[in-house]
Amino acid sequence: MEATSLDHLEFPKILGLIAELAGSEPARTAIAALAPATDRARIEADLADLDELVAFREAGGRLPIGGLRDLRGLLHRLRTGGETLTGDELLLVRADLEVLQSLKKAFRREDQPRELRTPRGRLDERVEALPSLEGLHQRILVSISEKGEVRDEASARLGSLRRELQQTRAELERRLSELVNTQTDIVQDRFFTIRNDRYVVPVKSSSQSLLEGIVHDQSGSGQTLYVEPLAFLGLNNRLVRLRSEEREEVQRVLRELTALVAANLADLTLIFETLVFFDVLHAKARFAEKYDARRPEIAPDGRLELIEARHPLLHPTCVPMDITLEPSRSCVVITGPNGGGKTVALKIVGVNALLMQTGCYVLARSRSALPIFREVLTDIGESQSIEDHLSTFTAHLKRLKEILDTCDARCLVLIDEIGTGTDPEEGALLAYGVLQEIRRRGAFALVTSHYEALKQLAFTTPGFVNAAMEFDYQTFRPTFKFMMGVPGRSNALAIARLFGLPDAVLGDLERHREGKNARERELLEALEQERARIEALRRQWEEKTREIEAREREADRLLAQLKEFRRTRRDEAVEAFEERFRSALKELEALISRLKTRLAAAAGAAPPRAGSPPPGGPGAEAAPAGQESGGAATLADDLAAARAALGTARRHLDELAAPPPTEEPRESAEQGPLQPGDHVLWGRLLQRGRLQSVDPGRGRAIVDFDGKTMTIPLAELRRAEPPIGKSTAPPPPSLIVAPPATVADEIDLRGLRVDEALEKVEAYLKLAQAQKKGRVFLIHGKGTGALHRAITEFLKRSPWKHQHRPGRYGEGDLGVTVVVFDPAADKAPEGYNTEAPPEGRPRRQKGDRDRPV
Repeated sequence: MEATSLDHLEFPKILGLIAELAGSEPARTAIAALAPATDRARIEADLADLDELVAFREAGGRLPIGGLRDLRGLLHRLRTGGETLTGDELLLVRADLEVLQSLKKAFRREDQPRELRTPRGRLDERVEALPSLEGLHQRILVSISEKGEVRDEASARLGSLRRELQQTRAELERRLSELVNTQTDIVQDRFFTIRNDRYVVPVKSSSQSLLEGIVHDQSGSGQTLYVEPLAFLGLNNRLVRLRSEEREEVQRVLRELTALVAANLADLTLIFETLVFFDVLHAKARFAEKYDARRPEIAPDGRLELIEARHPLLHPTCVPMDITLEPSRSCVVITGPNGGGKTVALKIVGVNALLMQTGCYVLARSRSALPIFREVLTDIGESQSIEDHLSTFTAHLKRLKEILDTCDARCLVLIDEIGTGTDPEEGALLAYGVLQEIRRRGAFALVTSHYEALKQLAFTTPGFVNAAMEFDYQTFRPTFKFMMGVPGRSNALAIARLFGLPDAVLGDLERHREGKNARERELLEALEQERARIEALRRQWEEKTREIEAREREADRLLAQLKEFRRTRRDEAVEAFEERFRSALKELEALISRLKTRLAAAAGAAPPRAGSPPPGGPGAEAAPAGQESGGAATLADDLAAARAALGTARRHLDELAAPPPTEEPRESAEQGPLQPGDHVLWGRLLQRGRLQSVDPGRGRAIVDFDGKTMTIPLAELRRAEPPIGKSTAPPPPSLIVAPPATVADEIDLRGLRVDEALEKVEAYLKLAQAQKKGRVFLIHGKGTGALHRAITEFLKRSPWKHQHRPGRYGEGDLGVTVVVFDPAADKAPEGYNTEAPPEGRPRRQKGDRDRPV
């Protein structure tokens, strides 16, 4: 892209906004040097990288790159060779290697919470491909202190030299302290100091002869001489030698570390460039968040569509604009009042095109699309130059020629006030000719103008379209809203009145204007007002559309949560049922084994003696018709019932473990489709509810589960019978049947599901009460106790006046529930023992008989 156009669009300032969000100086420098790309693959790759990082941040991830240090100069010096790195420079290398470690950790999936993990992508691969250089990092960490000094631990020799140096210095300072404290008559002060890197004592010039030594310095007055006593010459020499050896060892360590860094120069260069890349990408992501920028589409069909586009330099006060251009309608003439935002409209389009081609999101809605431009050619702003002897018009002509020399079908042309600066009639002709040529070459173009002749192009020439900046005729102020499809008016006189020009000047001009083309102006004003009304309706429609889309996204999110909740609940239900089933299975198998034993024993027993008391003891009612009195027949029935219960339990387990149905529920012709008010069973969780509404088109229904409503797919619902005791509607006449002549004293409910059993209990008790039975026996068996509990709850809320209790010993114990309508009929047999029999030894009592359990 040519620099002139970038400057016209103030693109360097926009890059500066992005650079402010970077964490390091190298990244800020790299952002300032960004240039729009023209290669589609490069732009798509840049946007894909930004997509991944934005998703990473939205998932809660953070990029730890704030500590990145500038290695550019250091790496350049290593390439040329010959220089040793300082401790401070080695600290820079260490700092960037630690940033690398943090970056790798941030992208390491096993270190992330499961809910924050994003799909693996290009950025993950880029981070994983980087060498860690942990050995180099540890070597620098051990050798260089936080102050950039070489540590004692950098080498064994350095540590030894420093220990010896410390001992020598301590010995020398001890003996010097003794000297100055004992020879007070010859020393000037009781201290020692260093001159020329050697320890000396201050001696009075008059006492110099009293202390043998070497004079290294004297005070300004000449009264004090700084003397190195000959007695300490050896220690001083030793100290100087050790210091020299220490410096040499420090340099050797630095050279060794420099060589180690140089050996990893290629990897270090890759690491540094990648860290800068991530810092730049991070700044782009933060820019998108700060300015509410969205990912644009790269338009394959060459269209340009910006929805609610804005300018970052005017954020957040910029009025959004919508614009759509196609190859068949590619040239826009923007007219309207001065100060109404025409130039800003040009810059909004140009800036967002440059942002996309720089790998950034655009300041527009996510449905926006842009083609890739080879060049963005602009003529915006004052171009006159005294140095080049160019007036405004000649500078304008020079720029128009440059644009025509360059533009083609892959260019975007933005011209502000085309043809201005000369005679209006000739300027309009010039603008007309230039626009026709730009259109002929197939370029996209947006130009601003006040020429009436250019407004006619949209009505006479294919490919041209008018646009206007809206003007509020109620307040006589521009609204800065961009309107496609209508020409605008300059409204110069109205704006001049706003700026305070006197009525004496404006009155005659307005009267002159009213007499000229009055009808045309009225029609144009009416057109603009109608356009404003339609635009307001469009905005309302778009707002409603966004609200609907937001609700649909929320509904999808809730549906996903519901599916996960349903899957979890189903797994838990299956697991719990399997546990209960295994327990019940063991009990049933044990029961079958015992029944087989009893059946075999009963088969060989003698028949009952004549005259023995009837089953149930004195006062017991006669057995129902068809009931076997023999123990063998009863035990055979028990065995068959136990086997039936086992088969039923297994079927329930298979139903629960089966995958949820996906086909539509099959309704019989008699039942018809599900209707609001129907009782339904949700197959996935085996929960009952009541249908509130049905949407056959979407295949969904709203169901009330005990006060909580949920939206359920119709395919997962089937009709169910109303809960017992809750339905107040009378049964249909066709279902009312006459009661039988007699009702048995007991009903066998074993092997039935709870809902089936309760239906039978309700019908049975109605008939028993109608026939004035004193008491009846509900045989449900022991099993897991679920059926027993359900029957007990049902009896508690039933409308009949009655009492109920568990069966006594000999009546079936806990496998039977006795319902008593007449207490006189429920007297215990004579001699009945209410105590439980000893465990493992059931006691039979007078008149007892076994009821199958």
